[in-house]
Amino acid sequence: MPFQLDNWRWILLLPPLLAYVWWISGHSLSDLEPRRRRLALAVRSFLFTLLLLALAGLEWVHNTDRLAVMFVVDGSRSIPSSQRNVIEKYLKTADANMHPADSIGLLTFAQQAHIQSEPGRSLDTSRIRDPGPNDATNIADALRTARTLLDTVPGKPGKRIVLLSDGNENEGHALGALSDLEADDIHLDTVALSDGLTNEAMVDRLVIPPRVKIGEPFTVRAVISSLTSQTGSVLLTRDGQPAAPSKSVPLHPGKTLVIFSQTVTHPGFYRYSLNLTAPQDTIPDNNTGSGFVWVRGKPTLLYVADSPALTGFLQKTLQSEDIKVEYAQPSALPSNPAALQRYDSIFLSNVPAVFLTDAQMRTLQIACRDFGIGLGMVGGDYSFGAGYYRGTPLEKALPVSMDVKKQKRLPSVAVALVIEDLEIPSSVNMSIESAKAVVDLLEPIDQLGVLDCNGFDYSNPSSASAGGSWRIPMQHVTDPDALKAQMQNLTGMGDPPSYTPYLLQAAQTLNATDAKVKHIIFLGDGDAVYEQNQSAVPNAIRKIAAMGITLSTISTGADASGKRFMAAIAALGNGQAYVADQPEQLPRLLLKDQATFSQPPIIEEPFHPTPVETNGPLKGIDWSTAPPLLGYDVTSLKPSATPGLMDASPDRDNPVFASWRYGLGRSVAFMSDDRAHWAALWLNWPGYARFWAQTVRWTMRPSHSGDYDTQVQMEDGRGHITINAIDHQGKFVDGLQMRAIVAPPDRGGLHGGKTHQVTIRQTGPGRYEGWFDAPSTGTYMVNVLQKPLNGSGPEISTPVGLSIPYSAEYRDIHANRYLLTQLAQVGGGRVNPSPRAVFGSDRPEERAGQPMQMALLAMAALLLPFDIAVRRLAIGREDFHRASVWLRARFNRSKAVENEQMTRLKARKQAAGEGLQAAQLKNPREPIATAPLPGIFQPPPSFNPDSTGKTDASANDEALEEIAQAPNPDDNRLARLRAAKLRANQAEEPESEKS
Repeated sequence: MPFQLDNWRWILLLPPLLAYVWWISGHSLSDLEPRRRRLALAVRSFLFTLLLLALAGLEWVHNTDRLAVMFVVDGSRSIPSSQRNVIEKYLKTADANMHPADSIGLLTFAQQAHIQSEPGRSLDTSRIRDPGPNDATNIADALRTARTLLDTVPGKPGKRIVLLSDGNENEGHALGALSDLEADDIHLDTVALSDGLTNEAMVDRLVIPPRVKIGEPFTVRAVISSLTSQTGSVLLTRDGQPAAPSKSVPLHPGKTLVIFSQTVTHPGFYRYSLNLTAPQDTIPDNNTGSGFVWVRGKPTLLYVADSPALTGFLQKTLQSEDIKVEYAQPSALPSNPAALQRYDSIFLSNVPAVFLTDAQMRTLQIACRDFGIGLGMVGGDYSFGAGYYRGTPLEKALPVSMDVKKQKRLPSVAVALVIEDLEIPSSVNMSIESAKAVVDLLEPIDQLGVLDCNGFDYSNPSSASAGGSWRIPMQHVTDPDALKAQMQNLTGMGDPPSYTPYLLQAAQTLNATDAKVKHIIFLGDGDAVYEQNQSAVPNAIRKIAAMGITLSTISTGADASGKRFMAAIAALGNGQAYVADQPEQLPRLLLKDQATFSQPPIIEEPFHPTPVETNGPLKGIDWSTAPPLLGYDVTSLKPSATPGLMDASPDRDNPVFASWRYGLGRSVAFMSDDRAHWAALWLNWPGYARFWAQTVRWTMRPSHSGDYDTQVQMEDGRGHITINAIDHQGKFVDGLQMRAIVAPPDRGGLHGGKTHQVTIRQTGPGRYEGWFDAPSTGTYMVNVLQKPLNGSGPEISTPVGLSIPYSAEYRDIHANRYLLTQLAQVGGGRVNPSPRAVFGSDRPEERAGQPMQMALLAMAALLLPFDIAVRRLAIGREDFHRASVWLRARFNRSKAVENEQMTRLKARKQAAGEGLQAAQLKNPREPIATAPLPGIFQPPPSFNPDSTGKTDASANDEALEEIAQAPNPDDNRLARLRAAKLRANQAEEPESEKS
C-alpha cells in the first residue's frame, strides 16, 4: 500500500463529519438549484476530507535503499593493543564501500559509551581509543546509545549496528537491550575480536569457609588458570602476614587447584590473600585472590581513646564478664566494615571528630546499623558537641543530638562570612559550601551575613568605605533553607589586593548587632599584595579585636606565603587559621572553629544523676549510693531514645546516659567521662564496675548466628549469595524468610555510607539465593538475616564478605563468542560479516514515508475560495456566455487600438522623412536631426514648395502655427523650442538677402 497514516484515529471522524455535512445540505433553507447544491456538497466534503487526512498524518510510503550504520567499538582493558590496527582496517574498508546516500558513525565504549562521530558522510577511523575508564565493559549501555544516535538520522533509512568486541561484558545486560533495537527495526551485526593472549596466568578464585571454630582445621583452596605450561609461585597471607610457606606450583593449560591447610587459634574476622608469580604472564593485575573467614570466640570490645593506659580499668572490670578488650588509637580505627567484624562492640572515649576520617565514621555507622555491632560514646572535653560531632554520621547512630541551642543557655552568636573570589580546580564552589556549613552551625537566635570583597578603592586601600557588598545582609537564621537557596548565587566574588577594608566593614556591621558573641570567618587565598607589604595591617586587625570580635581564616588554594599571611591575620584576630584544599574539609573545619566563637556545650559542676529507666544496661544498680559526677557534655535526647540518667538540677533537664536500638545494633551515650576528671568520685564506687560491664554487654552483637552454609561469590560480574539450609538431621529446611544487607566498599565517600538490601528467594529444596551488583573492586560486606522459625525474637545474623581484588575485566581472557552469536541472532544480524558486506546489497528492508500534510493543507487552502464562490455567487450559463463575449470584445478592441497606433506611427515616420529631405535642399546650413521623432516636429511647407505659390514667409508662419498645435501634448515643450529656432532663422534671412 503506497500510503499510510501516522495517526489513523482522526479518520474515524470522517464518516460522522460527512454525514453531518450531507444532513446540513439537505436541510438548508438556501434556494440553490440542484446542480449547484450537489456541486457545493461535493466541494465541502472534499475539503473536510483533505483536512482530516492532514490531521491523520497521511504519508506516501516508498522503498528506500539508504543505510545508516553505527560502529560500536570495544575499548575496554580486555582488548589488547594489537587489535587496534585490525579494528582500524575494518572501519576503513567498510567506509570505502558505503554508498553515496549512506550514513556512518562511530561510538567507543568501555564502562561508559562515548560518541566519536555522529552518523554522517565521513568517519575518522583513528578515533577508536575510548577516553573513559577502561576497567569494565558495558555493552548494553553502548547499544542503547547507538540506537539513540540512529534515531536522529532523517529520512528513515535502514539502520544497522556493528558491534566489535570480545563479548566479555561485566556490567549491564546486553541481551536485555535488544528489545529496544527491535522496536526501532535496527539490525545488530557482531564481530568477535581476538583476545590475542598467548602467555597469561591468573588467580581465578580463593575458596574459604565463611565460619570456623577456634582451633578447627580448615582448608583454603586456590583455583589458578594458565594458558601455557609453566611453574608458578604462590604465597598465602592472613591479614597481611604469611600464613604458610611459599609454594612452587606446576601450572598446566587450564585450571590448577592449590590447597592450603589452616588453623586459627584466636577469634576474629580474618582476611586471606593469595599472590601468584608466574614467568609467562601478561596482565599482573589478576594475580591476586582474597577471601574472609569468621572465627567466633570470646566477645571482644574495641576501645578507642587517646592513650592505651585508659584501658586498664575496663580490662580489669570486663575480665570477670568474660569480655576481651582491645585498644586502638583513633588513626588506627578501620575504615571498612569487614575489619570491624571481629569486634562485638566499639566504644570511643573523649575522641574528637577531627581525629577521625569521614570513612571511619561512616564505617562505625554501618557496623552498628547493618551488622549489629554495638557502639558507645563516652564524654569528655573533646567528645559529643565539644568534639565537633554535630552533623556527622556518628551523631546519627547515637541516641543523643548535639543540637543544644534550643535550651537558650548558650549566648547568641553573629557571624560575618567574608569571601574573596576563589579559583580552585574543583566542581564544588568553596564559597557556597563554606557558607552553607556555617548555616548548619547556627540557630534561629543567631545571625549571619555574607560580605563580598568587591569594589576596591585603589586610591584609599585602607579605608573601610572601599565598598564591599553584603550579598546576604546580616539577619537571624530563622529559615536555614531559604538562606542556603540564596547562597547558590554566591559567584563572582571580588579578589581585592587588600583585605582590611572588608574586614573592618564586617566588624562595624557585627558591632551594631545585639549578639553576645561576634565572629568573622574570612575565606581566601592570602594573595593581597597591598597588605603583605604594609605595616598598618596589624593595627586594623587589633582594632577589630578591640571591638570584642574574633577573626578566623580558612585558606583555600593558597601558596606557602598566602597560608602564612592568613595565619598571621587569625593570630592577630584571636581566632584560628585553617587550611582547606578540598570542599569536604570545610564542614569539619568550621565545626572546629565553632569553639572559637561559641561556648563549648559543657557543664562542669558537681551533681547527682537521677535514674529514669533502670532496666536494660542500668538494671540492678543501687543509685542511691552513687557519688556525684563533676561534669558532662550537654546534649539533647532524640525522640525514640531511652533516657537512663538525667541531670535534674534546677533549670536543667539534660541527659547523662541514654540508649537505643539503631538498625540491627544498639548504641549508648554516656555524657560524663570514664577517667579521673568528671568521674573521679565514681572510680572507687562499687556500682561503677557493674555499670560498665552491663553497658558493654548490652551493646554487644548477639553471639548466636545462622547454622546454615552461607557463601557469597562473584559470578558474571555480580555478587551471588547462596544459603544451603540443612538441619542437624540432614533434612532440607524450607520456607525460611531471609534478606541480606550489602555494604559496598567506600571509595572516598563515593557511596556515602549507603547500603542496600537484597531479597533472598528459595530456588530449590533448602537452597536460597540472591544477587547484587558489584561494579567496584574492594570488599563487599554482606549480612544475611534470617527470621526465627517460630516467628519471634530478633533476626539471626550471618555476616560474610566478598573480596574483589581486581576488576572482572582482567578475569576473562578469552572472547565470549557465544554471547556475540546470541546478540546477532536475536538482533536479526550477522556474525562476523566482512567489512565490504556492511554496506553491501544485504540491506535491511525499509519503507520510508513522505509526509503529505503541507500538500493537503495547500490543496484545502486553494479549494476554500471555490467552496465559498459556489455557495455565495449565483453564476449561470448566461453569465459564462456574457463573460466570454466581453473577453473576446476586449481582446478585439485591444488589437484594433494597437493596429491604429501602428498606422499613425508609420505615417508620421514617412512624413518626417520627406520633410527632412526638403529642409536639406532649402537650407544646407541648417542642422537637421537625422531621426526626428514623429509627432514632435513636422517640416514647414517652405522646405517643400507646393503648387499654391505661397511665399517662404507665409509658409514659415504656417509651419510655426502647425508646430504650436502639435497633437501630442507631451511634446509641446520640444515643439516650442523648435518654433523659436525657426523664427530666429526667418529673422536672419532678409539681412542675408540684402547683403
